[in-house]
Amino acid sequence: MRVISSPVLGLNDIFGAQARELRALQRRLLDLFSTHGFEEVIPPLLERPEVLLAGAGRFLMNNTLVFSDPAAEGQLAVRSDITPQIARIAASRLQHETHLSLCYSGAVVQARPDVLDGRRQQWQTGIEVLGDGSLACDLNVIHLAGLSMIAGGFSHPTVQIGHVGIVRALCADSVIPLADWIEILGRRSPDDVLHQLANDQLSECAGQALVDLASMQADSEWLAKEQHNFGLEFASAAAALLHVEEKTSVLLNDDVSIIIDAALMPHFLYHTGLIFSGYTPQAPSAVLRGGRYDDMMAAHGRPMPAIGFSFDLTRWLINP
Repeated sequence: MRVISSPVLGLNDIFGAQARELRALQRRLLDLFSTHGFEEVIPPLLERPEVLLAGAGRFLMNNTLVFSDPAAEGQLAVRSDITPQIARIAASRLQHETHLSLCYSGAVVQARPDVLDGRRQQWQTGIEVLGDGSLACDLNVIHLAGLSMIAGGFSHPTVQIGHVGIVRALCADSVIPLADWIEILGRRSPDDVLHQLANDQLSECAGQALVDLASMQADSEWLAKEQHNFGLEFASAAAALLHVEEKTSVLLNDDVSIIIDAALMPHFLYHTGLIFSGYTPQAPSAVLRGGRYDDMMAAHGRPMPAIGFSFDLTRWLINP
């Protein structure tokens, strides 16, 4: 019988110069994280499905490969995201620590190919901070995200910042689930928003604000003008974004641009607060994503605030 020599569809071999380059970039970034006080963790490739899908991790269900273990361990899953594993480690192996700054770099596999490039394999690299819910922590994490993009060799990188509290406040009286609104707003289509509003009971002011988001008008000037028009959650989210924009711009000087985009939607629906994405002229889509996911830890039996970011290291090899 002839042996099939090509990799599984969506998976790739990394060897030669590319492998050396990946390891060098990985080392440079892990050294950067270490300099900022982060300890490396190396979780296993396989987990029990309930660990990966616990709580907010349920949003990963359709992208997680699950199989029966022949060694009688029941069902196992191939990780599609390392963040839930960090949550497990923090809730079990490191439960005696009240504050954790952890970093990681390892392979993840998606059940479905990426819509942009067809790949199912990523080399997920990133950091997580657990036990600190302060705005100062948000600021430090975004600062480190900017430094990571510089260390990755990107020229003229930009970090866009948003907040889930913005859309949550605007849609508080909607009959449509928040997840649906996030999907609609992610298309950046005012027509789609207007169509949805026709089937909803939102106020005219909230509806117009949603149209503004989809029309890409929700910058810092818009946010400052609307800050006190939609209740306490909206005002708090707006104040946090304006503060982070001001302070991070000072920290990163002109090396990284910091831009408020109140229409920025979370990549993972487990995010609960501040969110951000890193962009560069060399890539057509975001090369880094992150945000707060304070609800995930409670599902692992240890309620505590959490924030982090991650990126696919193999994409960073292609784009700079």
